[in-house]
Amino acid sequence: DASLFPTMVFANYMLPKFDVPESEALPPKVKAWFDNMIQSDADFGKIYTEIRGALEKWDAGGRWDSIWLAGARDTDPPTIFDKIVSGEIPSVKVRETDRVIAFKDINPAAPAHVLVIPKERYGLSRLTKATGEHVELLGNLMLVAADVAKDTSLGFGDGARFVINDGPDGGQEVPHLHIHVIGGRKMVWPPS
Repeated sequence: DASLFPTMVFANYMLPKFDVPESEALPPKVKAWFDNMIQSDADFGKIYTEIRGALEKWDAGGRWDSIWLAGARDTDPPTIFDKIVSGEIPSVKVRETDRVIAFKDINPAAPAHVLVIPKERYGLSRLTKATGEHVELLGNLMLVAADVAKDTSLGFGDGARFVINDGPDGGQEVPHLHIHVIGGRKMVWPPS
């Protein structure tokens, strides 16, 4: 009981931040036991007050603000990419995983031009919104982009250019993180 109780205090406080209704944060029988322990046992009541107080201090200090869904939310509107992911708008898919989709660009800048995007945006309307919580997703995007660039059947040769435009000054047109994989011809530097 003593080792499980602090976890329940944390879960009861935190899960609603992730859109779990407070009434569902703990299973009903566990919630009944939890509430009873807070009311009937002075030691458990004290532990509850201490942990809850610490969590509230963290909250007041902005501790959760950058944590996806605990504080950070995706407030940008849906984009054309969301419609492509859902199948509402057709695309020529060249790769797909559980988290990433790659499809041919409808306005190619080179003989081979594929866009690689996360299926769920997770707040990544642009790369500069990335946090440590996005490391796995960003790695998945890069691995799919690398796999696409190796595919000679798509027109890629010995190498490709990987481009991420970020924000208005970076030339980003769709606010949904995406990697342009461009190839099929010799690239020059600086890009024109």
